[in-house]
Amino acid sequence: MTKQSITVELDDETIRSLAVLGEPIAVLAHLAHSAADGVRRGAHPGERAEFDTELADQREANAQMVSTTIRAQELAEEAEKGERRASGVLEEREEQFRRLVESVGDYAIFMLDPKGIVTTWNLGAERIKGYKADEIIGQHFSRFYGDEDVRSGMCERELEIATRVGRFEDEGWRIRKDGSRFWANVVISTIRDSRDGKLLGLAKITRDLTSRKAAEEEKIELAKSQEREGDLRAVAEFREMFIGILGHDLRNPLGSIIMAAGGLLRRGHLDEQNSRMVTLIVNSSQRMTRMIAQLLDLTRARLGDGLPIEPKPTDLREICRNVVDEFEATIDLEVLGDVTGTWDADRLAEVLSNLAGNAVEYATPGTAVVVKAQADGAEVVVEVRNHGQPIPVDVLPFIFEPFRRAQQRQKSQAGNLGLGLYIARQIVLSHGGTLDAHSVDGTTTFVIRLPRGAASSKTAAS
Repeated sequence: MTKQSITVELDDETIRSLAVLGEPIAVLAHLAHSAADGVRRGAHPGERAEFDTELADQREANAQMVSTTIRAQELAEEAEKGERRASGVLEEREEQFRRLVESVGDYAIFMLDPKGIVTTWNLGAERIKGYKADEIIGQHFSRFYGDEDVRSGMCERELEIATRVGRFEDEGWRIRKDGSRFWANVVISTIRDSRDGKLLGLAKITRDLTSRKAAEEEKIELAKSQEREGDLRAVAEFREMFIGILGHDLRNPLGSIIMAAGGLLRRGHLDEQNSRMVTLIVNSSQRMTRMIAQLLDLTRARLGDGLPIEPKPTDLREICRNVVDEFEATIDLEVLGDVTGTWDADRLAEVLSNLAGNAVEYATPGTAVVVKAQADGAEVVVEVRNHGQPIPVDVLPFIFEPFRRAQQRQKSQAGNLGLGLYIARQIVLSHGGTLDAHSVDGTTTFVIRLPRGAASSKTAAS
């Protein structure tokens, strides 16, 4: 049997015309079938039967191949349409999520690249931090940290921990665009490629917890205030107890001892040895009384309401003269001008007695102590001066503190506690005045300045 080839030539116009008939492959198959029929009709009768059989087989095979091809094409087109639909759904969901993140106003949610550069920005970030997207995208996230934190490497540590562990969380002060601070809770999480684990960037979520921080600090401050109030109550209770012990439980027995011993001396029936012993009892008791009085004044000044004073019209000339007469040592008294004012005479006598006693105790033997009072306008100035070993420069700034002495290495002959100068200054302060000390070239001078009208308060400022 002779096999024949069929060639179909189509021009562009014919192809465009045939396109309206259906899919190209189906149209070509139809044309091939028609051409085969034409060839078959032109063959000889014997050949035609054989040709018909072969052609039928070939046509069936071609039809199956064409059908398979068409079906494959249809499946491919359906798969492509499915992918397009899935991709559209995914893109739509991504767009919805993006819009959701961008619309959140209570949280700053944004992305960083692996180096810490801001790559996205949402409404919450703009509200909390103050930057608009075009102002901060492309900038390093260290813009949100204080200078000290940046210098300490805090930003790098946060990125390193988040990259290594997968997550970082912290609370601390952060900086807004305007320079103000806010207390922030910060969470940084890594974003990695699901296929190879490559780091794509980091998600950073920041909450403004300034209000919560303020409430916590207020609560802590309230607790501290309550604790301070408790401490003040405890101090007040201790003050009352201590003052009660000093003022009554100790001084009253000493007063009885002094009175009894004095009575024995006044009777005059003691021999010389017993007289010396009783005199020693009286002197020691009087010294103890003075020490208790100093402790009582210290307690009132430091723990209580200050030293009590009772201001009255007073002539300082008389006070100075009475104090000088108490000492057997040589004390030169000089009074210039009007030295009257409204003061507590007994308390000022205590001050002058203390200063004059120190001056006598530490003066060079054979030298005189000078007490000078003079008017100075609305004030009166009193100076107590002696010549002797100067007060050390490292001691001078502290001599008015409790339990200090002008000469630290010498024990006071009066046996006091080192409270005299502290109490003297508190008394002067209670009058609204000042008490200072100068020690230069072997001359030590204590200077009292008193306003003529004492402070209206009845107690010293502690």
